[in-house]
Amino acid sequence: MVVKAKRTGRPRKTSKRQDKQLKAICLENRKSTTKQMKHKWEEVGVNVCDRTVRNRLKEMGFQYRKAKRKPALTPKHKRTRLQWAKERQSWTVDDWMKVVFSDESRICIGQGDDAVTFVWCHSSEIYEEACLKKTTKFPQSLMIWGCMSGKGTGEMTVVNSSINAQVYIDILDSFLIPSIEQMFGDDEIIFQDDNASCHRAKTVKAFLEERHIQGTLCSSRPVCRRIIAFSRFI
Repeated sequence: MVVKAKRTGRPRKTSKRQDKQLKAICLENRKSTTKQMKHKWEEVGVNVCDRTVRNRLKEMGFQYRKAKRKPALTPKHKRTRLQWAKERQSWTVDDWMKVVFSDESRICIGQGDDAVTFVWCHSSEIYEEACLKKTTKFPQSLMIWGCMSGKGTGEMTVVNSSINAQVYIDILDSFLIPSIEQMFGDDEIIFQDDNASCHRAKTVKAFLEERHIQGTLCSSRPVCRRIIAFSRFI
């Protein structure tokens, strides 16, 4: 009987200890390229090529991905956000159904989103019309304000100027209050917006108090106000 004997194969270039050193180098700066990590690894006596670095990182479960974008948060932001979440961790679905969220968003016309676009093409076709993602240096844009709740979407409006305190008051008076009346009638609800400077202006606070919209600063970002006896200002 003839069988294939087990072969030793090419000896492994690195030991388990050296692999742990590479992992520490990677975790020290996750934005490093394989070439940069290779040079760092050489400083501790490991002489390998870039491909070996990629193979070892892949064995450890690392993948080179596009970094996700997130707002920069200070330690204070993190503490207040955590506190805000803990205060509401026992809320039920019915509690959240009473919340009306509002915010503004700028939309660039003809730009699409900022995500990476992938296309199928040959190397000679990368500049073909069908394989390009078109961009413009100074795109046209629209600022839109809207609100929504668990019961549906409220009114939306295009804001044709920069948003200051007076513009925000006009938006709340013309679009938020009718939206609340349509979705909730006279029921008690909670209005939540973010911590933008125009939202926290004294004139805005005075307007909300006149409409019996009460509340306190809950976090570095979201702010909740409870609307009491809504029928009094409709």
